[in-house]
Amino acid sequence: MTYGPDAVHELIVESGWSYPVSAGRLERNMPMENVVIDAAGNSMMLSELLHAAEADRFESREDLERKLGPVCEAESRARQSGIVDRLKRTFLG
Repeated sequence: MTYGPDAVHELIVESGWSYPVSAGRLERNMPMENVVIDAAGNSMMLSELLHAAEADRFESREDLERKLGPVCEAESRARQSGIVDRLKRTFLG
C-alpha cells in the first residue's frame, strides 16, 4: 500500500502530469480524492491535506515529500490517540 507523499506522487503520475505542479491544479482536478496518510490506513481528502500543508506548488517529488510528509505524520499521530484523549483535548484544553 502506498501512503503519504508517495500516494500523492502516484496521483500526479497517474494523471500524466510532471513537476512542477501546483496545489491548485491538484485541488481543482482531484478535490475529493482520498489519500491514505499512513501504514495504518488512515486517510484524508487531498484538498484537506493540501490546505493543512499550506503549499502552493511542488517543484519536485522531493519538494512534495518535504512539504506533505510532516503533515501526514502529524495527522497520523493525532489519529492514533483514542477518542477519549481527543475529547479531553477538545473540552479541557
